[in-house]
Amino acid sequence: MPSASTVGQNQRLKAHQQNLAPTLSVNDTGLDSALSGSTLNEPEGCGLVTAWNQRSGILFAGGNDKEVRVWDITQEMCVEEIAVASMGGITCISHDGVSGNIFAVGNTNGLVRVMDRRMDARTGTVANWREHTPSKICNVFIRPGQAEVVSASENGDVKYWDLRHRESVFTLADTHPDHTLQYMVAHESAPVVMTASDATVKFWNQRGSSIGAVPANRSGASGAASYMKTLAGYGASRTQMVRVSAAALHGYLPVAVMVSDDGRVSCIQPVKA
Repeated sequence: MPSASTVGQNQRLKAHQQNLAPTLSVNDTGLDSALSGSTLNEPEGCGLVTAWNQRSGILFAGGNDKEVRVWDITQEMCVEEIAVASMGGITCISHDGVSGNIFAVGNTNGLVRVMDRRMDARTGTVANWREHTPSKICNVFIRPGQAEVVSASENGDVKYWDLRHRESVFTLADTHPDHTLQYMVAHESAPVVMTASDATVKFWNQRGSSIGAVPANRSGASGAASYMKTLAGYGASRTQMVRVSAAALHGYLPVAVMVSDDGRVSCIQPVKA
């Protein structure tokens, strides 16, 4: 049955199944206090970051304490704690989308690290990339079943990596001039990347060309570029620029969804010619 997990600003985790109430809430189990261990109130302020593997029922969680905790949601227990030796807190997590054995983390000092759960934490590092340093990593993404990793940092750079190489194979530089990159998400199979700042949401192909843009501080189709339009929005109309807190690309349809800090959900798809 289709399932999903949600994490709110109060650092509460809930797992859901389609058409049912949440099947698991950290308020109902010992997960609450344990997950909070990943969100210590340190100056870095990473908060709680998670990655959910629906196939295996595994949840990755991390934060300021520089550890990745692996949770088996069906057993409602932490099955593994993996120390990520780095200079900054964990800002994002991604996994391979299949077994969940390979996962990647980004941190506050620009490090992208890929690790293998099947190996000892001291020797389980598959790749270490520091080209984003010192800019904070916003998001990292592993394409399911592939050796490709995509990462993005606050300075606007989006980098494509190959696990077989020590250097990036391609860079989208300065994607949002004069603005801080807030969010990046890559499509699971298509060569498309979505980036967002407080001013614009942009779409890119793998050649580095922009294929669409939507002003982030407007609502409705009137604020859209010719290629994209906003299909639906829920919440009060925007009167100021807000931060994009989450985004997703549909697995096989040309549809994107973004969520902003003001509670607005926007669905975007190509305009038919």
